[in-house]
This record gives sequence, structure tokens and C-alpha cells, in this order.
Amino acid sequence: FCIPTEYTMHIERKECAYCLTINTTICAGYCMTRDVNGKLFLPKYALSQDVCTYRDFMYMTAEIPGCPRHVTPYFSYPVAISCKCG
Repeated sequence: FCIPTEYTMHIERKECAYCLTINTTICAGYCMTRDVNGKLFLPKYALSQDVCTYRDFMYMTAEIPGCPRHVTPYFSYPVAISCKCG
């Protein structure tokens, strides 16, 4: 199944004093794939290699603590709301 799945990522910038842990959702899972032995003789539309990808998502922004004034402390990341095979 291709569904939103919980994921933990670690964000850091070398100029900042801290590493930030963010819990989010990503799209993960299996999609139907067709790959036949005679693929050299078939048109490309007869083959299918779908991957699990985002259908609906939104961006969230986190602030990395301990950054000097000249470094932008913000990091934006996608949050999966729904997924699709495509």
C-alpha cells in the first residue's frame, strides 16, 4: 500500500549550535509494477513502473535554535496528507 507514514528526520546547519529532530509524514509503500521479458518488443505504455509519491501535502517550517544572526534559522519540509502511485 502507498500511504502516509511517520518519519523522523534530523536537521542541522554547521553554523548553528543544535541539531533539530522533526517528526513528519512521508509517502511510502508499494505500487503495482509490470515488467515483462519481451519489453524490447512492446510499446512503452505497456510497461508500468509506478512509485509511491505525494498526492496532497503541505509545508511546515521549523526554526533551528542556536544560529548566529547572519544565518537563516528556518527550515521548510513537506508533510504528506495523502499519497498516490504515479
